[in-house]
Amino acid sequence: MSSRNLVRSPVSCSASINGCFTSNTCRSRNYHQHSHNTSLQSFQAYQTLLPHKLRKSAQRNTSFFTQRKFILHCSSDLSTSCREEVPNYLAVSVLQDQANTRQGAVRKVLVILNPNSGFRSTRDVFYKKVQSKLKLSGFMMEVVETAYAGHAKVLASTVDLKKFPDGIVCVGGDGIVNEVLNGLLGRDDFEVAIRLPIGIIPAGSDNSLVWTVLGIKDPVSAAIALAKGGFTPIDVFAVKWIQAGVTHFGLTASYYGFVADVLQLSENFRLQLGPFRYVAAGLLKFLSLPQYRFEVEYLPLSPGTNPELKSPTEKSHEQLSNDGKVTGGVQLDGRIGDSWVTRKGEFLGIFVCNHFCKPARGLLSPIIAPKAQHDDGSLDLILVRGSGRLKLFCFFIAYQLCWHLLLPYVEYVKVKQVKIRPVGNTHNGCGVDGELLRGEGKTEWQCSLLPAQGRLLGRHPGSSK
Repeated sequence: MSSRNLVRSPVSCSASINGCFTSNTCRSRNYHQHSHNTSLQSFQAYQTLLPHKLRKSAQRNTSFFTQRKFILHCSSDLSTSCREEVPNYLAVSVLQDQANTRQGAVRKVLVILNPNSGFRSTRDVFYKKVQSKLKLSGFMMEVVETAYAGHAKVLASTVDLKKFPDGIVCVGGDGIVNEVLNGLLGRDDFEVAIRLPIGIIPAGSDNSLVWTVLGIKDPVSAAIALAKGGFTPIDVFAVKWIQAGVTHFGLTASYYGFVADVLQLSENFRLQLGPFRYVAAGLLKFLSLPQYRFEVEYLPLSPGTNPELKSPTEKSHEQLSNDGKVTGGVQLDGRIGDSWVTRKGEFLGIFVCNHFCKPARGLLSPIIAPKAQHDDGSLDLILVRGSGRLKLFCFFIAYQLCWHLLLPYVEYVKVKQVKIRPVGNTHNGCGVDGELLRGEGKTEWQCSLLPAQGRLLGRHPGSSK
């Protein structure tokens, strides 16, 4: 027999997954047949020494392996069995496919990491679980860790956007995303900054935004979503402190009353309790529950009308000046003011939601605003009227079961704009996406909308593109 029939060029087992399960492609065919026949003969000789029942079982196993031709291990090129290698190979191949779809294009992003977010495990989450996957899928990253509260806002407001044209990736919770958003919208080159997409690697105390809008809970899924590419448009809302002329932007919700008080008190336990600080602060505030009085005015969204009376870019120029402060509301003429609705009295809580706000943590994942969408061009207002611990307790129990809108003292309406004025000794602070805004003296808050002005890296699950 000629040497041409005996010698074949070696083929790597890692080149084909099927090769690990059908035949050993790392060896010649004659060697495979010889080793297979030898092992089968020795197995049949040993089989005669077995009892009758064991012999039948062995025969079934033998026929299975001879028909399927399974080889349990590849050649010595691999240190582990194919069964152990397949998951790693598949994970790598998925990311390589995503990189190949971009034809080798490099995506340049700035990564802002909050080392104190959540359980202070963001460094391990990023460097051990996420960084290698993003590099494999074609990301070129510059990583910066925040050193103090508000540092992410400073970075986003001063960074050279030309160096990172593909976006900013936030590693942490909703708070760092809010800081980056406000840093971008406060820049002089607002028109360029507002189009820069923001990516999220969830590793914080609250990751409601990425879970609600993109359906992502864990960091690895977030990395894969970034690798796939694309972005999701999202409405941005602005909360303006009228007396001071200061504006803060958000993507999730603003809230007043009990929840804002809990947010303020929880800052005292941030270092000691981490994410559990909200539970401790909530219990303490519940035991010493004050009365909250507000004057609320809102402009309802008329049924069947289009909230986009003007293009998003045109409306943004009306609402924003170069320093990132709101200079005009969505009120287009004096006649719209006739449709404003006023509510006065005691309110346990006021929520202005930009999407349906599903918390990432918790067993039931309740939804505060079930009719809200992240890109519907409107805000969802929820008013919890009344006072007292019993009403507050009933509201939170019903909220956990998604029954809170059935309570007679809860009002829910879709609006274009909201004005909120604390009355008397009511706490005049406001919470926006987990960040506390402190008012002084007589305070009035105004919430308005910038439709579809934000961009999140990754595609919405319902997106057809």
